[in-house]
Amino acid sequence: MTTVTINPSEQLIKAAAAEVTVTDAKGRVLTLRKPGVLAQYRFIEAIGGEAAKNEIYMAMTMPLIYVAAIDGNPVIMPSNKRQVDALIQQLDEEGVAAALTGVQANFGAPNPEEDKEALKKP
Repeated sequence: MTTVTINPSEQLIKAAAAEVTVTDAKGRVLTLRKPGVLAQYRFIEAIGGEAAKNEIYMAMTMPLIYVAAIDGNPVIMPSNKRQVDALIQQLDEEGVAAALTGVQANFGAPNPEEDKEALKKP
């Protein structure tokens, strides 16, 4: 019998690479993957200064960067506000709702302090 022990940093890496799928009310399958921290910074840059200052807008749009594919078709990370708007329009109300629910259920709120503590454990 073989026992495999996964240390905390391996668990965090594995969790970061995990993909989940959710189906929206239109029957589209959305593949969700946790974005890296650089992707999050680039997203904020893409939406622009004024929108980035709007907490409600950020709360509504930030989970959309988890959308890696729609019906198996890759989603390119938006690099400007027009592309962010196009992604929102492509997802429409049903896709946005499914993405928000899927991110919350499968990835939860990021907790950098908890991640730091997990990495310190042997």
